[in-house]
Amino acid sequence: MDFSPDEFHRTIKLELDEGRARTLDEAHDIVAHYVFQIDVGVDVSESETRQAILVTAVNAASRAFLGGVRVRLPDNRLMGVGWARGMDMATAVKTYGGEIVESLECEYPTLVIGKVVEQPPGSIILHTTWQGWSGGVVEEEKDRLAESLEFPLAGMLAAAIGVSEAFQHLRGDAVAGRRSIGLSLWEPQGDWRDAPAYGKPCLFLPKRLWLIGLGHLGQAYAWALGLLPYGDLSAVELVLQDCDSIVKANKSTGMLSDDASVNRRKTRVVAERLEALGFGTAITERRFDSGTQRSVEEPAVALVGVDDPGPRQLLEGAGFALIVDAGLGGGTRNYLDILIHAFPSGLKAKTAWTTRSGSAASWVVDQLAYLDIHQRLSQATELTDGEIQCGIIEVAGTSIGAAFVGCVAATFVLSEVLRALAGGPRFEVVGISLRTPHRPQISNNTYKDAPANPGFVRARTL
Repeated sequence: MDFSPDEFHRTIKLELDEGRARTLDEAHDIVAHYVFQIDVGVDVSESETRQAILVTAVNAASRAFLGGVRVRLPDNRLMGVGWARGMDMATAVKTYGGEIVESLECEYPTLVIGKVVEQPPGSIILHTTWQGWSGGVVEEEKDRLAESLEFPLAGMLAAAIGVSEAFQHLRGDAVAGRRSIGLSLWEPQGDWRDAPAYGKPCLFLPKRLWLIGLGHLGQAYAWALGLLPYGDLSAVELVLQDCDSIVKANKSTGMLSDDASVNRRKTRVVAERLEALGFGTAITERRFDSGTQRSVEEPAVALVGVDDPGPRQLLEGAGFALIVDAGLGGGTRNYLDILIHAFPSGLKAKTAWTTRSGSAASWVVDQLAYLDIHQRLSQATELTDGEIQCGIIEVAGTSIGAAFVGCVAATFVLSEVLRALAGGPRFEVVGISLRTPHRPQISNNTYKDAPANPGFVRARTL
């Protein structure tokens, strides 16, 4: 019986921790009925933003919906967006965990991308939409935005919101999936459907970045970078820092984690994937601590995705000109929550992150499923009750996570750098809950004119 933090799928853990499943077998039965459907329009091949929606939705959903991701294609044309460049649609869908089907069913949620030839079935039907820096989902096709100002990062955002709504809908949320919802990466505090939220064309992309932490968030950052319309990728330099290896459980949250990557160093897996696209990478396999100091030759902008407040409190002393740091909730009540800080700002890293997020093992272990697991382990192993209880507490205290949450966070983290290059608004805090994404908490950066130069390369024209 696999029962350790390194083995446990986060969707199954969510069922245990909330008490919806009384046994581990019952949790497996519940998630086996989590099926996600995607209906692909005839115009998806014409837009890299729509292609970004497709590959992101398949990749993120396949990690949360254990009953499968079923995709109906109108044809099988070639794709041009980063992570699927040179693949036909069917190959891309299968590569990222989806299944090609001839028809869709009424009992499962359906995400629609682009213009479909017939009304799709589904327990809920959501149409993805975007315009410039805005992305989201709407209930009626007629409410889609203009979708004329291409920006694949907004496509990633729309995909992640759509997957989130479907996931919450299947888990019984009465509102999710029955609302039109979205966000603007340019002006998140405004209405995402209004023209000011669309922002400016994204003409410049960062040339030099340092990614600290390559788990759930760090792999989402890498995925976002791979969707951006870079022209000359050979000029881009990415420093990748992490000291851990990928474990089986990481496949449920990491956008670049798969069976072949288990037990390999995160730095090397992510570097290989990015280098295959054409990025230049350098790796450092040590913890970020007080001894980490950036040299003048290294990237001055850091994108941070670690889950320990200790290293975060040291960020401002490492010599970076701009730091964008995201944190995610980890319990049943807050796993859909995102909090992003930028430094320098009116905040200090030493005080911005003061507590460790995560689930509360003390009450989780009292759920019926954990008591059932304790009994089964007592009968099947020679471990003492104390040893079994320690193992259960360790698993119960592990954070819950979903890849689509990290994807939303990544779009905002990257956008802080992209807005700096575009002369757009700057924020010191962005707080979002995917339970209520229409009510983000935003604080403008009072140090918005602080120098931060990641270097830049021109974006391709889409």
